[in-house]
Formats: sequence, structure tokens, C-alpha cells
Amino acid sequence: MASSPSDTHVIDKKDKEGFIARRIRFFFDVVFWIAGALFISILIEWIGIFFGLWEQPGVLHSIAVLQKELSWINRDFSTVLGSPAESSVRFSRFMYDTFFVWFGFDLMQSLINADFFAQVVVYIKASINVIQLFFTRLVILVFSLPVFLIFAIVVIVDGIVVRDIRKFGLDLERLWIWSNAKVSIKPLVVTPFIIYLGSPWSIHPNWIILPFVFMLSTALWLVTSKFKKNA
Repeated sequence: MASSPSDTHVIDKKDKEGFIARRIRFFFDVVFWIAGALFISILIEWIGIFFGLWEQPGVLHSIAVLQKELSWINRDFSTVLGSPAESSVRFSRFMYDTFFVWFGFDLMQSLINADFFAQVVVYIKASINVIQLFFTRLVILVFSLPVFLIFAIVVIVDGIVVRDIRKFGLDLERLWIWSNAKVSIKPLVVTPFIIYLGSPWSIHPNWIILPFVFMLSTALWLVTSKFKKNA
């Protein structure tokens, strides 16, 4: 039975709403994972301070990690980003003011100066350092997105060529490879953010970015090269 124009319009509208809803859900998923990474990093720092797990006592551990991270950024990314450490500090300060400074009232500083919180001042100061470290790392990840994009374009184009060669050569299609590669794309995008942003230790960005760029590129290549139209 042929569908009427009104039915087609309803179907198209539902498809469009589904597409928009998926994009909105993806955005909030990203915000949720980023906020979760910040919470985890602060919690781990607190646990390390409470149980004395760090070599540097108290707030000194978070200060040392932040200084080490900034030194790596200035040393290895200055030729690409100009003054990445300064940009990262400015951005982290902007985000701190956005969330914790309201109408000139600094919530964190007020907690530090309050006698009631004297016993937990070290935890509050460590949290401030972790927040600054978190947004510093976030800047680096944002600047690394073109690396992911360039590799993605290259492997997608190559995968399409390989798929056409396979299709015209009447080679067998292996749907399970395509399905598993497709499922792995989202975790490979989210995981480096969680590991790098939530780590309580100083990690060089290359140790996080490059391995996941390679794994994500491999997954994208498999998705495009093994793509089956009617899958």
C-alpha cells in the first residue's frame, strides 16, 4: 500500500526529531562524562591526601602535578600553540570564576578563610589546584582534536577505496567486524578524555592522545572498509 503525503511528512518529521534528539543526548553525555572526570580527579586527590598516598604531603602533590603539566605544555606545544600554558591558565581561571565566583564573591576562598572549615582547608586548596589542572588538560584535548580529525579523514577515504575494491572484486562481507568496530568508536572517543582529565598523576598528553588516535583510526577504517549497505 502506497503511503500518503501526510504519512511521509510525519515519518520525515520523526526522523528529523530523532536526529536532533540524538545530537542533544550526545552533547549532554559529553558534559556528563567531563563532569564525572572532574569529580573523580578531585575524589582521588582527597583519598590520596587522607591516606597519605602521595610523596608530597597535603596540597603539595596537586601543586607539583600542575606545575609539571604546565612545564610539559610550554616545552612541547609552544611551537604549535604559541603560549599554551598561559592560555590554559587563563581558560582555567575563566572557568573557575564562572562556577565559583558570583557577583564578586569567591566561594572557594571564603571556605578557605572560614574557621568552620579549618580542618579541611588542605582539601579545598587541593580541589582548586585539581580544577585548574583539569581545565588546563581540557584545553590541550581541544587543541588535539584536529589530530583526530586529520587521521579520521585519511582512514575514512582509504576505507572507502578499500570497500569499493572489495565490492567490485566480489569479496565476502564480514558483518561482525563492521558491527564490533562501530560499537568501539564511542568508547575510543570518550576514554582518553576520562583517563587524561581524571588522572591524579602528571601524564604527558602524547601518551594519551597518540595511542587513542591510532585505535580510533583503526576502528574508523574497519567501519568504512567493511561497511555493508544493508547491514
